[in-house]
Amino acid sequence: MRSAPDGPVEPQGLPDDRVDTLFSRLKSFSNLALAVSGGADSLCLLVLFDEWRRRNCWPGTAEILCVDHGLRPESAAEAAFVANAAKARGLSCSVLHWDGGKPAGNLQEEARLARYRLMAGRMHESGAEALVLAHHLDDQAETFLDRLTRGSGVSGLSAMATDEAEGPSGLRLLRPLLEISKRHLEVSLAERGIDWCSDPSNLDPKYKRSRLRAVMALLAGEGLTAERIARTAGNIRRAREALEATVRDLAARHVEEHAAGPLRLERDVYRTVAEELRLRLLTYLAARATGNPPRPRLEQLEALDLKIMSGDKARHTLAGALFELGDDTIWCWREPGRIPPATVPSLGGAGLWDNRFRYRVTQEGGAAASESRLTLGPLFAAPVSARQFAWPAGWPKAAFECAPAVWLEGELVWTAVDPARNIKGNIHEYESLEVVRLPVAGKLLANLLENGYDGSEF
Repeated sequence: MRSAPDGPVEPQGLPDDRVDTLFSRLKSFSNLALAVSGGADSLCLLVLFDEWRRRNCWPGTAEILCVDHGLRPESAAEAAFVANAAKARGLSCSVLHWDGGKPAGNLQEEARLARYRLMAGRMHESGAEALVLAHHLDDQAETFLDRLTRGSGVSGLSAMATDEAEGPSGLRLLRPLLEISKRHLEVSLAERGIDWCSDPSNLDPKYKRSRLRAVMALLAGEGLTAERIARTAGNIRRAREALEATVRDLAARHVEEHAAGPLRLERDVYRTVAEELRLRLLTYLAARATGNPPRPRLEQLEALDLKIMSGDKARHTLAGALFELGDDTIWCWREPGRIPPATVPSLGGAGLWDNRFRYRVTQEGGAAASESRLTLGPLFAAPVSARQFAWPAGWPKAAFECAPAVWLEGELVWTAVDPARNIKGNIHEYESLEVVRLPVAGKLLANLLENGYDGSEF
């Protein structure tokens, strides 16, 4: 009869075949960036990735990205430690600095956002296709508990994804270690005789994440382990994905979107939908109208939903979008607000405008114009009288205040409100002018229906 050990069994490091399975999805990429801070989790990611690429003869390019937030005296030394660790393995490393003043409140969240912004900028320069992160099983469980304390709904409580196509700053995020506990990662480094940096803030009880780690130890003693929490989060994620697919289908079938930006939906159609889907549909409308991921509180969505269901005529603002409720129709458009759409003089080349439209100015011969005398801006800022338009039937005129318009030397050239009317002919020396509405994103942003949620991702 085999005897059981007297104490807990010390975990072993990750075997090569397990690492090969975890990293197998990386084979399809040719240019990757790895976020490494010097802690055990991210340093283990660097080490395992390096071993994996050599063992499997991965032909791609990888760069290590380390952000020095400048928040602790030792942060510069930790960044240098990461750079040396990368160099020792033949990997390039860029140390990115969070310069400027630091916010007095919500410092960890602001640092997280700055970290993604800096890495996104570097990846744009290097052409990296995705950012590989060292989030692990314990992170997954901590995130679930954090969201639970905020009163999160289905979206907030769903698990982090191993492959997130539209993460912060528009990055594609890969998390190959999500199934692995932090302890396994530490043991993997210890077996190789590799030391790592320790951030004292991880143990500081003034930070919520530190307190949650203590709570997790107590919950594990009652059987609620990190593995079970992560499994629950995964189950909720599947429910969330089903809801989002249903909302996309509803929008495709029933939401009409004008090329100039506003949207409309029949009120009777809205009333037939279940409440959870109605609230998500409102965030969809706001996101498409504004081009930004709205972060409404649940009570704000419920207040607007109540007005719509009551049948009353009204106007209501939500996350930068204006909803006008008619007898039979719901209209939604971007309101000028405190930050109206930008006016872009000397319009040239190609780019994005107001997070809603893509533009391109082409000179004779098909070359992109680097600069022109054209100006792109919202219709309300254009040199034009309302009497000049054949306004679209069935839409309030106010819905087009933030529609894109192009003018030249004080005369309107083009507007999405009346695209067939090209007042300036072929715009002199310019072969073509294109202003096109951006497509619907694959992931429905801002379906975060909960009280007190601050919009953060781990």
